[in-house]
Amino acid sequence: MKTKIFILFILFLCMFARNTSAIKLTKDATISILTCAPGNELYSLFGHTGIRVTDKANNLDIVFNYGTFDFNTQGFYFKFARGLLPYQLSCSDFDRFMASYVYEERSVYSQILNLDSIQKQRLMDLLVENYQPQNRTYLYNFLYDNCTTRARDIVEKSTDNSITWIAEPSTKSFWNMLDEYLCRSQWTQWGIHTILGSPATSIVTTREQMFLPDYLMYRLDSAYFNGKPLVEPIKVIYQAPDQTPNNPWYISPFFVFAVCTLALILLLQKYRSRRLLKAIAIPFFIITGIIGCLIVFLCFFTKHPTMYPNFNALWANPLNLIAAFFIGKEKLPWIINKYIFVYLYVLIIGFLLWFLFIPAVPYASMVIFVWMIYLCIRLRQVQK
Repeated sequence: MKTKIFILFILFLCMFARNTSAIKLTKDATISILTCAPGNELYSLFGHTGIRVTDKANNLDIVFNYGTFDFNTQGFYFKFARGLLPYQLSCSDFDRFMASYVYEERSVYSQILNLDSIQKQRLMDLLVENYQPQNRTYLYNFLYDNCTTRARDIVEKSTDNSITWIAEPSTKSFWNMLDEYLCRSQWTQWGIHTILGSPATSIVTTREQMFLPDYLMYRLDSAYFNGKPLVEPIKVIYQAPDQTPNNPWYISPFFVFAVCTLALILLLQKYRSRRLLKAIAIPFFIITGIIGCLIVFLCFFTKHPTMYPNFNALWANPLNLIAAFFIGKEKLPWIINKYIFVYLYVLIIGFLLWFLFIPAVPYASMVIFVWMIYLCIRLRQVQK
């Protein structure tokens, strides 16, 4: 009870104190970086990072967390889609923080920072300053400004940017790094690969790699400050039981798309009905058109990086949404017929270019290229 009262008092100071030096750490206080393993939900697929402050002499054990947001934010989903959703720094009791990860069976690792009393106090002051209402919110950016990069940046600031990060040669792109986590959710992987543009295939630097919690943990483990290791060896706070991802090959996007495409082509070849062809073509033009609208929206009307250019717009063309409303007619308007002609050749050229340059298009989407090429050829044939 005494601990909880003290923590509430500390939080009150964090919220309202203008003099950040009001929170004084003792010489035995420790500050550590917490790295939480990935979970099964979309928001937790890549793990999480927190900063723990422990001061036994003052019964203090709290966690600062840059990864929280308010579902009650006005226009929540629209702001989230545009990359304008304000995230914020929160502060909670360590036991409460841990309880959620134990419940979700997600491992938690700790790295105590090797800082002296002055540097620890400065880091604490910076955290308290960040926690004040006018400072705690920021525009979250998954690849460049998130809960993990914020933790790294504030530690750097507390050490006057004197940390030596050990650079290692890398051939990984953002795609490669994300795939290490997305492999447990193949449909999510396909969706993210579809909306991320070609810049996501660029090779990342050592610093850019630290947008992922695991990579920050490994970089901290090899970093130096004032000629000595920046952190103590990694300590396991909670080891979750091993979980084997259940991703059977027969429900992967590539397999599902390939089987459906083959089945539909065989169906249309056997029953060469104009009505059946158009009944099948309409929903596919609608779906690809909607995906195309989403891609255009993300490329030109949001703050998300690495969205433009997006090669997937060749098959997911927003104009398909308009064409879909005319495909069901007995005879296509000449402008729609011309559009399908141009769209067909764009698909063919895009399909061939993929094999030459391997742009940012997932393998599963190449099946969609083939299917849409087939549909366009058949639609052209029935108009002759």
